[in-house]
Amino acid sequence: MVLDRTKKPSRGRLFKLFTDLGPYFRKLQSTESVYFFDCLEICIDDTKEPEEREFYGWWLVVNNNDDGFTYERLNGRYNLAGDWEAATLSEEQQPQLDKSFEIFIVRLQALIKESTEQELQAQQVVFSEV
Repeated sequence: MVLDRTKKPSRGRLFKLFTDLGPYFRKLQSTESVYFFDCLEICIDDTKEPEEREFYGWWLVVNNNDDGFTYERLNGRYNLAGDWEAATLSEEQQPQLDKSFEIFIVRLQALIKESTEQELQAQQVVFSEV
């Protein structure tokens, strides 16, 4: 019997793999072909009560299409309403976010490669001149 190596894992299988990866995966914000991950890396004010804290961090949107997986990373602030807002971080904070992201993306790329035999690539952003 020959196995079809091009067959993609089911949505449920990918959700399980991503959930097992750690606390980064947000199942309720993900769909059949778009997966949402985030990381609350830097507490903005740790003197506040835990439920009143906001964080700086990154979030990641991974798209699964016929050509494989692509991702887009964004940085910002996780506010009290539970929403991400794009923001520029200070020169002191940015390396901490970059390090946590690099550790995570290597793990995610390996998981996708091992589980699907496909690559996870950064999404190419095309800017047009006005």
